[in-house]
Amino acid sequence: MLPAILALGSVCLWWYSAVQARDRARSLARAFCQRQRWQLLDQTVALERMRPKRIEDRWKLQRRYRFEYSPDGGARRAGGLIMSGNRPVRIWADAPEGSAIEELQ
Repeated sequence: MLPAILALGSVCLWWYSAVQARDRARSLARAFCQRQRWQLLDQTVALERMRPKRIEDRWKLQRRYRFEYSPDGGARRAGGLIMSGNRPVRIWADAPEGSAIEELQ
């Protein structure tokens, strides 16, 4: 019984962490698009990849999200965001005038 409770608790903690990271990624993507005077489409980000990564002698879960935006209200363009744990690392977008990249560390 105890192992099942511990497993369920671990799954709940992992799910809560994933939801928190996605919400943070969405707000960072929205702010990034606002700074560039773009429109974040669908008001969402999608998890593209998740993997463990060793950073500063600690293992953290690195998540890569993608989002779509429109610079002019018509064309759809792609952007992305990398988060290490709940901390943003980098955000970028393929802009018409070249890539826009921000290092967020």
